[in-house]
Amino acid sequence: MERTENNNNSNRLSDGLIRQNIVLMSGIAIAPVAVVATNFMNALALTSGFTVIAFLSVFACYFIPRKLSYTIRVIIYALIAGASVIPAYLMVGYFYGGEMLETLGVYLPILAVNPLILTKTETRFRLRKPHLMLLELSGYVTGFNVICMGVGIIRDILTNRQIGSLPVDLGFEIPAVNATFGGLIMVGILGGIFRWQYNQAKLRKIAKLEKEIEMQKLLENL
Repeated sequence: MERTENNNNSNRLSDGLIRQNIVLMSGIAIAPVAVVATNFMNALALTSGFTVIAFLSVFACYFIPRKLSYTIRVIIYALIAGASVIPAYLMVGYFYGGEMLETLGVYLPILAVNPLILTKTETRFRLRKPHLMLLELSGYVTGFNVICMGVGIIRDILTNRQIGSLPVDLGFEIPAVNATFGGLIMVGILGGIFRWQYNQAKLRKIAKLEKEIEMQKLLENL
């Protein structure tokens, strides 16, 4: 029983991290990553703001009474998500400075009104106990943050030969990846590699199960 529960918890965490990653698998947060995550610091600020928005809004939406009609609930979700942008901007401004707020521009509000908050709050998160809701939400947030930071680091290396303030000289530069179209191409390539690896892992798992079933049938026939 405990092993099954541990497996369920692992699946809840990995669902948003891998199977429904909102950048590489679902593709619903590509634009903020492609436009903003041009270096390590920008990516860090974006992930920090998104983390604040996601946890504050989903946690607040979790307690909206279910007796309200679906339409009213969704409207309230949108209002809460919009309001969560304010503390996110305040946090980013405090830790990263006013210039970073200009860099983030409209992309934090865009992240606030994505399906992770407005749809999955209703269809998934509200159906879980609080601690399981937070666990599952953590997977989705981590999935976005890992990809966003990865893209920011790669672009920082290829355009600035550094990661933040740490020099990393590969001996060449690719300035084009710092442009929006370069970010879109990079995310697209990463998404293709990610999906290919995921599908290969599924095929290996299926092949392993089929082999175990054949072995079980063979043993039964002995």
